[in-house]
Amino acid sequence: MFRYLFLAVLAVLLPLAAAAQQAAPVPNLAGMWRCVSNSQTVSIDLQLQVYPNQQLQGRGTIVYVNTSRIYNVQGAGTWSIAPPDAQVPQWLIRFQLAPQNHAIFSIFARPTGDPYSLYNLFQDPQSGSVVETSCARIG
Repeated sequence: MFRYLFLAVLAVLLPLAAAAQQAAPVPNLAGMWRCVSNSQTVSIDLQLQVYPNQQLQGRGTIVYVNTSRIYNVQGAGTWSIAPPDAQVPQWLIRFQLAPQNHAIFSIFARPTGDPYSLYNLFQDPQSGSVVETSCARIG
Protein backbone atom coordinates (compact mmCIF):
# COMPACT_ATOMS: atom_id res chain seq x y z
CA MET A 1 0.00 0.00 0.00
CA PHE A 2 2.75 2.45 0.96
CA ARG A 3 4.65 1.52 -2.18
CA TYR A 4 1.69 2.56 -4.37
CA LEU A 5 1.23 5.77 -2.42
CA PHE A 6 4.96 6.53 -2.79
CA LEU A 7 4.83 5.85 -6.54
CA ALA A 8 1.77 8.10 -6.93
CA VAL A 9 3.48 10.96 -5.07
CA LEU A 10 6.66 10.43 -7.10
CA ALA A 11 4.69 10.48 -10.36
CA VAL A 12 3.28 13.89 -9.41
CA LEU A 13 6.51 15.44 -8.09
CA LEU A 14 8.92 14.42 -10.87
CA PRO A 15 7.19 16.45 -13.61
CA LEU A 16 6.96 19.42 -11.24
CA ALA A 17 10.69 19.26 -10.50
CA ALA A 18 11.53 19.02 -14.20
CA ALA A 19 9.29 21.98 -15.00
CA ALA A 20 10.97 24.08 -12.31
CA GLN A 21 14.34 23.63 -14.03
CA GLN A 22 13.10 24.54 -17.52
CA ALA A 23 13.82 27.92 -19.01
CA ALA A 24 11.05 30.45 -19.44
CA PRO A 25 9.60 30.07 -22.94
CA VAL A 26 10.63 32.56 -25.59
CA PRO A 27 7.63 34.77 -26.39
CA ASN A 28 6.62 35.60 -29.93
CA LEU A 29 8.99 38.52 -30.43
CA ALA A 30 7.23 40.07 -33.44
CA GLY A 31 6.01 43.55 -32.61
CA MET A 32 7.28 46.79 -31.11
CA TRP A 33 9.64 46.68 -28.11
CA ARG A 34 11.30 49.36 -26.01
CA CYS A 35 14.64 48.25 -24.59
CA VAL A 36 16.85 50.11 -22.14
CA SER A 37 20.36 48.84 -21.47
CA ASN A 38 22.68 50.43 -18.90
CA SER A 39 26.29 49.87 -17.92
CA GLN A 40 29.03 51.92 -16.31
CA THR A 41 30.09 53.26 -19.70
CA VAL A 42 26.96 53.50 -21.86
CA SER A 43 23.21 53.90 -21.68
CA ILE A 44 21.07 52.73 -24.62
CA ASP A 45 17.37 53.45 -25.11
CA LEU A 46 15.83 51.83 -28.21
CA GLN A 47 12.50 51.22 -29.85
CA LEU A 48 12.69 48.09 -31.97
CA GLN A 49 10.18 46.91 -34.56
CA VAL A 50 10.87 43.18 -34.54
CA TYR A 51 9.76 41.04 -37.50
CA PRO A 52 9.18 37.25 -37.55
CA ASN A 53 11.94 36.76 -40.17
CA GLN A 54 14.71 37.71 -37.68
CA GLN A 55 14.94 41.24 -39.08
CA LEU A 56 14.27 44.46 -37.17
CA GLN A 57 14.19 48.22 -37.51
CA GLY A 58 15.35 50.33 -34.62
CA ARG A 59 15.78 53.88 -33.46
CA GLY A 60 16.89 55.42 -30.22
CA THR A 61 19.66 57.07 -28.27
CA ILE A 62 23.10 55.99 -27.10
CA VAL A 63 24.70 58.06 -24.33
CA TYR A 64 28.30 57.46 -23.33
CA VAL A 65 28.52 58.09 -19.61
CA ASN A 66 30.91 60.84 -18.41
CA THR A 67 31.37 62.17 -21.95
CA SER A 68 29.49 64.51 -24.22
CA ARG A 69 28.96 61.76 -26.81
CA ILE A 70 25.28 61.25 -27.56
CA TYR A 71 24.12 59.45 -30.69
CA ASN A 72 20.61 59.40 -32.09
CA VAL A 73 20.66 56.14 -34.00
CA GLN A 74 18.37 54.56 -36.53
CA GLY A 75 18.76 51.58 -38.80
CA ALA A 76 18.08 48.01 -39.72
CA GLY A 77 19.25 44.99 -37.81
CA THR A 78 18.71 41.38 -36.94
CA TRP A 79 17.74 39.28 -33.94
CA SER A 80 18.64 35.77 -32.92
CA ILE A 81 18.03 33.36 -30.07
CA ALA A 82 20.64 31.16 -28.37
CA PRO A 83 19.38 28.12 -26.46
CA PRO A 84 19.97 27.57 -22.76
CA ASP A 85 23.30 26.03 -21.78
CA ALA A 86 24.80 24.34 -18.73
CA GLN A 87 25.87 27.64 -17.12
CA VAL A 88 22.65 29.62 -17.67
CA PRO A 89 19.49 27.57 -18.18
CA GLN A 90 17.66 30.38 -20.01
CA TRP A 91 17.27 31.42 -23.63
CA LEU A 92 19.34 34.45 -24.71
CA ILE A 93 17.92 36.92 -27.23
CA ARG A 94 20.30 39.15 -29.17
CA PHE A 95 19.07 42.33 -30.85
CA GLN A 96 21.71 43.77 -33.20
CA LEU A 97 21.39 47.20 -34.82
CA ALA A 98 23.51 48.58 -37.67
CA PRO A 99 22.93 52.36 -37.72
CA GLN A 100 24.70 54.57 -40.25
CA ASN A 101 26.20 56.96 -37.70
CA HIS A 102 27.50 54.45 -35.12
CA ALA A 103 29.25 51.09 -35.02
CA ILE A 104 27.10 47.96 -35.09
CA PHE A 105 26.06 47.02 -31.55
CA SER A 106 23.96 44.42 -29.77
CA ILE A 107 21.87 44.25 -26.65
CA PHE A 108 20.92 41.00 -24.94
CA ALA A 109 17.81 40.01 -23.01
CA ARG A 110 16.18 36.86 -21.67
CA PRO A 111 12.54 35.79 -21.39
CA THR A 112 11.00 36.42 -17.99
CA GLY A 113 7.92 34.22 -18.31
CA ASP A 114 5.85 37.33 -19.10
CA PRO A 115 5.27 37.65 -22.90
CA TYR A 116 5.46 41.45 -22.55
CA SER A 117 8.80 41.61 -20.75
CA LEU A 118 12.45 40.64 -21.34
CA TYR A 119 15.33 41.15 -18.90
CA ASN A 120 19.01 40.37 -18.52
CA LEU A 121 21.64 41.15 -15.92
CA PHE A 122 25.22 40.33 -16.91
CA GLN A 123 28.20 40.74 -14.63
CA ASP A 124 31.67 40.40 -16.12
CA PRO A 125 33.46 37.89 -13.89
CA GLN A 126 36.85 39.58 -14.42
CA SER A 127 36.01 43.27 -14.08
CA GLY A 128 32.82 43.03 -12.04
CA SER A 129 31.11 45.55 -14.33
CA VAL A 130 27.39 45.06 -14.82
CA VAL A 131 25.13 45.44 -17.86
CA GLU A 132 21.40 45.47 -17.14
CA THR A 133 18.82 45.32 -19.93
CA SER A 134 15.04 45.55 -19.69
CA CYS A 135 12.61 45.35 -22.60
CA ALA A 136 8.85 45.90 -22.67
CA ARG A 137 6.48 45.12 -25.51
CA ILE A 138 4.80 48.38 -26.49
CA GLY A 139 2.89 47.24 -29.56
